[in-house]
Parts: sequence; structure tokens; C-alpha cells
Amino acid sequence: MAERDNNFRKLIFNDKYLIITAILLAIVIWVVTSLNIGTDETRKVHISVPINLSDELQETLGMQYYTLDEKVDIEVTISGAKYVIGQVTEDDLKVKFDSSNVRRAGVQTIPIQVKNKSKTKDFTITNVYPETVDAYFDIEDSKDFPVSIVYDKDNVADGYVFGTPYINVDTVTVVGPKSYVDLIDRVDAEVNFGNTRNLKETYSTDCKLEIKGSSIEPNYMKIYSVSDKDNDIKNAEVTLPVLKLETLPVAVKFKNEPKHLDKEAVKTTYSFDELDVGILDNTDISSAVVGTIDFKNLKVGRNVYTFKTSDINGVIVLERQEEKVKVTVTVSDDYEEITVPISTNKVTFKSVPSNKNAKVRSIDKRNVRIIAPKGTDIKEDDLKVVADVSKIKDASCPLDITVNNKSAWVISDYNANISLTDK
Repeated sequence: MAERDNNFRKLIFNDKYLIITAILLAIVIWVVTSLNIGTDETRKVHISVPINLSDELQETLGMQYYTLDEKVDIEVTISGAKYVIGQVTEDDLKVKFDSSNVRRAGVQTIPIQVKNKSKTKDFTITNVYPETVDAYFDIEDSKDFPVSIVYDKDNVADGYVFGTPYINVDTVTVVGPKSYVDLIDRVDAEVNFGNTRNLKETYSTDCKLEIKGSSIEPNYMKIYSVSDKDNDIKNAEVTLPVLKLETLPVAVKFKNEPKHLDKEAVKTTYSFDELDVGILDNTDISSAVVGTIDFKNLKVGRNVYTFKTSDINGVIVLERQEEKVKVTVTVSDDYEEITVPISTNKVTFKSVPSNKNAKVRSIDKRNVRIIAPKGTDIKEDDLKVVADVSKIKDASCPLDITVNNKSAWVISDYNANISLTDK
């Protein structure tokens, strides 16, 4: 017995066995502590979820919801056994936006509800931040708006001016809450020149489309091209032509002018003779042509026409100038109006299909009115009468009548009734 007690004392007081015993006791205590099922341990889980409200609102109230952000970052505080909550991920959390109390249009505060959806992990949700999100509820509406290009018109070099701007999307559809859509004044594409100054060449850039109006929230709305309602757009491409300033003489073009016309027979005057305009560099434009005058409308004496300066092709008329120009064409009193009868067999045809025959049944005016120098003898043989059958409409075809080798011209319009029959 004494020997046994002695061996026991040796075992207890052996340093090596004391260390092993202490380690084993520490492990047992750690395991017991870790397996403690108390709720003293907490952990925060951060998740980002899309804001998705119930479709029941649209079905029952006919309203849509609108938010400033598509997603919300949520901090969820959970509690439970340490070894359990350490394994919790966002897949174990179910997030719901409770819109059950929404009954009217306007801004509403929607509670965020987070639940434990895990079937194997026992933990408790103690706090959610933020607790709510704001959403705007309203009936959805849409309207079309022309896009206004906004830019600094002085950002050109001396001697230059901006021409008519071009935008690749000139009309857009805005979709959003009806109460806001009704307050929209316009949609702007504002050009940001950055550090570019004193332009001499055409400038192109992408511009952000901005919805303008009083007391609206543009972020609740989306913009679409009128030709594509499936993909919303945020930008448009704007091109600003830069034109060189020039002073050009005013002029008109003449149509159906006789080849052998005496230049002294027709005089043209303008209410003003010059215009300050902008044209593209290296453009072959030497005059500001305000319009075209057809000789078939010119009678003896004064013939007065009015043209808009804004209709001049190839140039931009500067501001603070006349908007209209009066053109007076005076036919000399050495000319007179005469009439020459024509017959149906005088008409020749143009553009007749190969499998058709053309025949003139009648002419609406048998006497052709002609302006010619006084005393000029003009007969039917001096006239050329052509019918282009490709222009027939309801059997009526316009006639092109000219005077051969004379300083004279035909006035008024003439038509023939023409039939096309199979060969």
C-alpha cells in the first residue's frame, strides 16, 4: 500500500504529467464554453439586395413604385451560438419590403423585414439597419418631348458662328410617375465643351439628357427613344457645325428660262442686296440664293415674289437681319402676250412602256399663252409639246411646252387626257 501511494505521489508531482493534465482540462473547458447555447454572442452580416416591391400594388391599385436606388445595403445583426452565427451568410437571410400598407400615391416609407430562412442554423435577428426605404408610388404615364440642345453660342473663334445643331435623338419618350410627368417642361441635351475654346471646326460630343421641370424628381423617370421603347437612354450625340462669317449678295434662280433670251428683257431687283451669313469653310457658295422663280409664271410688267431668308440652302442667316426678302422681276414692255393654238397630234410622248401605246384624247387648253417680243410670229410648228406618261395621274398628264429658237416662253400650266392601251 505504501508503495502504491508513493507511485501516485510521483505521478502527481511529475511536471510532464501536470502539463498534459492542464492542457486536457483547458480543452474540455473550451469545448464546453463553445457549445454553450446561450445568445450572448452577436455578429453583423452585410448584404446588398435589389429593391423589389410587391406586384400586388399594380394589380389592386394600378400603381407602380419608383426608387432613387435599385439596391439597398443592409446591416443585419444576428445572435446565437458562436459556432452557429459564424457560419451564417446572406443566403440564410430572407429580405422583404413590406408595402402592404400603401393605399395612396406619393412618397411612402416601406419597412424592411429580414427573417432567418435557414432550416439548419438556429440564430436570431436582433437588428436591421436601415429599417426602411423610401419609394414613390403613382400611376405610370409617358409623354413625348423634343430634345432642346443647350450650348454656349459664343464659344467660337472671331469670324465664325455655330450652324444648325444636329442631334441623333431629336424626340424622346419620358416614362415615370404621372404627377411628375405632368410637370415636365422640356428635355435638354447640354453640351459640355470642357477646355475646348474658340472653335473653328465642327464639334461633336455625347451629352447627358436632362429632364427639366418644377418640383420633379428626374431619377424616378426613364427616357426612351420614340423608335425604341425597350432600352432606356441617358445620352445623345450632338454635332455643332462651325461656320465662317461671310457677306453674300442676294440672288434667285430661274427655271425654264429661254435659251435665247435677251438679258435686257428681264430685270431683277431685291428689297436688300446683301446678307451676313455663316457657311462651311471651303464651300463653293458665292451668293445667297433665296429661292427659284419659274418663267412660266412671269408676265409682262412687274412680278413680285417674297421669300424667307431662313429657307436659303447651305448657309445660316445671322440674327437681327431681315426675315423676308422681296424680289421684283420686271419683264420689259417690249414684250407682249400672244396665243398659239395646238392640236392633239402635236404632242409627243416620253417614258411610254414598251408594251403600251399612248394616245392623246384631249388637251385642257387648246390655246397656248406665250410671252414674246412684240411683233414675233410664232406658229404651232415653233412649239415643242412633250407628255411624260410616267407622270399620269387619273389619266391626266402634265405637258411640257417650249418655244423653239425664240426669245419667248410659255406661261401657265397645261394638261392632256392620255390613254395607255396594250399593243
